[in-house]
Amino acid sequence: MVKALLIIVAVFTCIVFAIAGWFVYLAEDTDQRDQASAQVPVITLMEILHASDLQAGVKEAVKNGDKDAINQWMEQAQVVAEAGHLAQTHIEYLDSQQAYDYVVFNAKRQLFNEAFEARYYALEDMGNLKDEYPEAYDLFERTEALLEKRDAIIVQMAQALSGTNPPSDAALNEAKQRWLARAEGDSLSLTIDEPQSNKK
Repeated sequence: MVKALLIIVAVFTCIVFAIAGWFVYLAEDTDQRDQASAQVPVITLMEILHASDLQAGVKEAVKNGDKDAINQWMEQAQVVAEAGHLAQTHIEYLDSQQAYDYVVFNAKRQLFNEAFEARYYALEDMGNLKDEYPEAYDLFERTEALLEKRDAIIVQMAQALSGTNPPSDAALNEAKQRWLARAEGDSLSLTIDEPQSNKK
């Protein structure tokens, strides 16, 4: 009888230890999963590269020819990547020449867009923008077409003002003045380019 009781106690003790061990295992597994989920990135590499403050800072640095400032912006991008728990490969990418070239490339395209928009509304031609911003080569055809459309609109306005075809020089000048007044009065925005979303 005592032997049977000892066997029952031993079996019961084994069951208790097994159950306790199972709960310890589950607790550790849950803790590991919680730690792993805590390391999930809260931001993506593309979100960092296209953050408005980074783009504006790099654009200003490119405009001023300040390579040190560009490097400082890239260092800040790395800090954000580390704080955001990005993969080490992404953090290393932000420290690469490729990432540097990528943000400079996009900054130059933005500068081209801004310069073109100013020239467009000021009734100017492309000037030296193609030479200054070869990074925007794929936009040249589209911007030339926009200039042609703008000039056609001016001629149509002049024809409406003068009632003649071709319009008089005075009507053309009046149409240009109205265009310029409207461009100054309205906060017009000309969309030429979408940001590049793929790593170069």
